[in-house]
Amino acid sequence: MNRIIKFRGKSVLNDEWIYGDLVHRINIPKTISPVQINGIGVKEDTVGQFTGLYNRNGEEIYEGDIISVNGKYPKIVKYIDEYACFCLANISDLNKKWMYPWQQVSPGWWIDHKREIRVVANIYDHPELIKEEL
Repeated sequence: MNRIIKFRGKSVLNDEWIYGDLVHRINIPKTISPVQINGIGVKEDTVGQFTGLYNRNGEEIYEGDIISVNGKYPKIVKYIDEYACFCLANISDLNKKWMYPWQQVSPGWWIDHKREIRVVANIYDHPELIKEEL
């Protein structure tokens, strides 16, 4: 199995997305980003890992992406440590204090031919789409 491990994050210089290998640096001046992707400093709070999954159009799906399923049901993709996997939450469930919104999904869910999964946005470029901090 050849699993692709890569990350993306927003550059500290110009807010553009940088893709590649993630490096954490320690003991450096505060003016330099402690997190780098391919040697470029990125904003630590925008770093998300590639899930290893693609939508029907071959578009990569990253942690922090907002996806739609069959044109509705907007969901956020996030890695949940307790489950040790990428999980989904309906945006509409994030503010419900009486429930835990994050759900595991089987690998088959992503490739079911009845589902059209589209990346419609991400939480970093469009924070107004979510109502609760993740």
